[in-house]
Amino acid sequence: MLIGLLHLKLKEASKKANVEKAKKLIKEAKERGAKLVILPSLFPVGNIFEIYENDKKSKSIIRNLSEKIPGTITDTLINLATEGEIHLVAGPILEQAGPKVFLTTLIISPQGEIIGKYRKVIISEKDVRLGISSGKEPVFMSLDKRYGILAEDDIFSPEINRVLALGNASAIIGSIKAYARSPDIVKYVAIARTLENGMPYILVGEVIEDENGEIIGSSPTFVTSTNSLIYKQAEDEDTVLYVETTVLMQESSKERIGKINNIETILQGLCKNIKKMKAMERKKINQEDRHEKEEEEE
Repeated sequence: MLIGLLHLKLKEASKKANVEKAKKLIKEAKERGAKLVILPSLFPVGNIFEIYENDKKSKSIIRNLSEKIPGTITDTLINLATEGEIHLVAGPILEQAGPKVFLTTLIISPQGEIIGKYRKVIISEKDVRLGISSGKEPVFMSLDKRYGILAEDDIFSPEINRVLALGNASAIIGSIKAYARSPDIVKYVAIARTLENGMPYILVGEVIEDENGEIIGSSPTFVTSTNSLIYKQAEDEDTVLYVETTVLMQESSKERIGKINNIETILQGLCKNIKKMKAMERKKINQEDRHEKEEEEE
C-alpha cells in the first residue's frame, strides 16, 4: 500500500489557504496511487504550543480551536477524505469532551466515516499547564496491515510504544509537533523506538510560518526502518513523502542488531518488581506514620 505523508508549511491564521494546499497535495497523492494520507499536528493551523512561551496566547488558541467531534474542523477533514477518495489520518486536533480537552487523532475512511479516534496518552508539561487531558488507551488501525497510532509526545515514551508492539502492530503512524529549536532530536528518538520494537515508524512533521512570513518552528517528516534507520525524509516544504509499505516491511524484516525475543517476560517481571517496590514504600510510610504518632502520644 502506498502512503502519502504531507509535509506542509502551515501559515498562522490562514486556515483556508492551508486547507486548499492540503487538498491539492491529497489529489496528487491519489493520482500517484496512495491509499492513505497523513496530515500534520493540529491541521489546518499547526501546533505552536512548544513554540510560544506565552501560555496565555496558547490558552486563547485552545479556547478558539477546541470543539466537539464532529465539529467544524472534523467536517473539513471529512471533506478532504471524501473529495480525495482516500483514507486519512489527521491530528491530533483539539477535542472538547465535556469539561476536558484532548489532543485527538482521527482516522477517516474515503466514505467520510470516522473509523478510529485516538486521544494522546503522553502529554508534555506544557500540555498540562494549558489544561490538556491525557487519553487512556492505545489505538490500532487495520488496512493492508495493522498500524499503531501515536501522537506527538508519545514518541518519547518507551512504554506506550512497547504496548503497540505487543499489540502486533506492523508499523507505527504518527505526528510530530513543531519545535522552535533542535527539531531533529526527534529523529534520534524515533530511531531508538524503531530498534527497541523492531518495526518502522511513519511520522509526519510540519513547518510553521507566522503572519510576517518568518519560520517560527518546525519538525521533520520521515520514515524509519530497522536497517536504514532513516529510510526516507521530506526535503522540501509543501510536498508529499511517499512510502510503499510492502517495500518498507521487507526492508525492516531483515535480521537486526540488538534483537530481544523475551521482552514480554521481561516487562512482566519489571511490572511485578515495581508493584513490590511500591508496596514496600507504602509499608515504610505507614511505619513512619505510626512511629510519629507514638512519639506524639508519649
